[in-house]
Amino acid sequence: GTQLQLYESMNGFYPTTEQGLQALVTQPSTDPQPTRWYQLFKQVPKDPWGSEYIYRCPGQKHPDSYDLYSAGPDRRQDTGDDDWGE
Repeated sequence: GTQLQLYESMNGFYPTTEQGLQALVTQPSTDPQPTRWYQLFKQVPKDPWGSEYIYRCPGQKHPDSYDLYSAGPDRRQDTGDDDWGE
């Protein structure tokens, strides 16, 4: 989440759900486009189980910002083992 906070502080908004965490790796080509972009990761980080994190903006659980969580060991979203890191 720290890199997402940095992205937001530089641009005034978080990447959209469509842009996803890839917006921290390559500059988005869809709107809203960041005015002050630079690469924050070399590749999209994976969760401890080797899957991509789930990112939504605006979030369903956090509608004023974003949701970022892992599908957990079963690698399926919206099951009891989802890891919200809270």
